[in-house]
Amino acid sequence: MFNPSLEVSCGSVVNPIPSHIVFATDFTARCDRAQERAVQLAIEWNASLTAVHAIDDAGMSANASLRDAHHVAARRNAKRLREDLAGIEGLRSFVHVESGSPATVVQALATRERADLIVTGLARSMILGVLPMGSTVMALARSSRVPVLVVKKKLLDTRSRTLVATDLTESSCAALQVALNWFPNGQHGLFHVIDPPYRMWAEDRAAYVRQVEQFAIGECARFAVEAAGAGARDKFDITVRNGDVVDALRPVVNEGDLDLVIIGTHRRTDVMNLLLGSVAARIVNQIESDVLVVPGSSR
Repeated sequence: MFNPSLEVSCGSVVNPIPSHIVFATDFTARCDRAQERAVQLAIEWNASLTAVHAIDDAGMSANASLRDAHHVAARRNAKRLREDLAGIEGLRSFVHVESGSPATVVQALATRERADLIVTGLARSMILGVLPMGSTVMALARSSRVPVLVVKKKLLDTRSRTLVATDLTESSCAALQVALNWFPNGQHGLFHVIDPPYRMWAEDRAAYVRQVEQFAIGECARFAVEAAGAGARDKFDITVRNGDVVDALRPVVNEGDLDLVIIGTHRRTDVMNLLLGSVAARIVNQIESDVLVVPGSSR
């Protein structure tokens, strides 16, 4: 939301182009688009790719023979995927299978391998199943130290249409930098939602809202410069809307046929993080484009 007293300190540029990508898979067709995207980006960025599958024994039958059969199937599917990826020219790939909670396995591997990006699809019944606080996708998005790309659309062109959804706080700086660094040939937009104060007391509410929108556009331009330097102002088309974040964002994404929405999140563990995270969860679940969740400052 709009804050007229905003002061942002973005610091130095972060998130260089990834050199190692982790792709979370359940070995089914539900992950096909995410796999294609992970392979595409790995080749374009000359990055290595590690596919990871988590066998969650906690969700299996107590029948030992059924559990053993599931493990055998996982190893067989891993072998097939390993062969498929090995046949792709220009791709350096690995396949890892491990027992444990999906979110824990994926994040631990990403940390251990010093990955720069986690790629996954969005399906409630896949490896990224349902946790008490929401899907494993959101568990990763909230806790991951590296960006998480949630894939919904077909292959992404790096000259595609991207939109950075920002609250003009420090947590959004990395998201804006990622847009410029990872997709330098893209058509970039900067999206911000306002909640004009005191509008109920304005004599001409529509005119007052337009005035606040124009001021917010200037603040967005200032934010882009603060986050990525003086040249950033001309690299973003700025859109300011009034109302609920997701309700305002959805028509912008649909009408512009956007490929990717990039959002920054606060990496905190307090109640405020859960409230902020709920907005990210709604964007991930309700916006039809791919969504790239970029962790911000841990302060």
